[in-house]
Amino acid sequence: MKKYLVGIFWAVSFSFVFSGTVPAAMGAEGLEPVEQSQAYQEFLKKPGNDLAKMVCLLNYFRTAPVVVRFEGIDYTAQVAYPIGLVYLMTNYRNEKPDDWAKKHCYRSIFSNKIIYLKFEDGSLRPARDVILEKYHELEAAQKKRASAA
Repeated sequence: MKKYLVGIFWAVSFSFVFSGTVPAAMGAEGLEPVEQSQAYQEFLKKPGNDLAKMVCLLNYFRTAPVVVRFEGIDYTAQVAYPIGLVYLMTNYRNEKPDDWAKKHCYRSIFSNKIIYLKFEDGSLRPARDVILEKYHELEAAQKKRASAA
């Protein structure tokens, strides 16, 4: 039962966070650039460690126009967020964010199904892939900010 609840937590949170495809005007999935998000502005006020980066990404997807498809069921980002946050806090072991996403954001722990993000246009992409893209955007924004300082 505990494994099931943890899986639901994770799937719902990250599915919400990393789902979807929208018009190209905002990016590959129609999502705003991480650097322009409120989540990034909040991240800049905190220590920039790897856990803070993961929390920033969760916060980014919390308000993104995506749906998380976990075990074949669609969840809104608002429903998935608290589950994803609890899953992150209980399973994060000082890994690099991209390694953690590759390990925890691709398949469900119950039936080994791929976790997808569903975008406003109805398209689906593996949550892991979208999360990794947004993580690399976050890294690039940090480098840009550091070089400008």
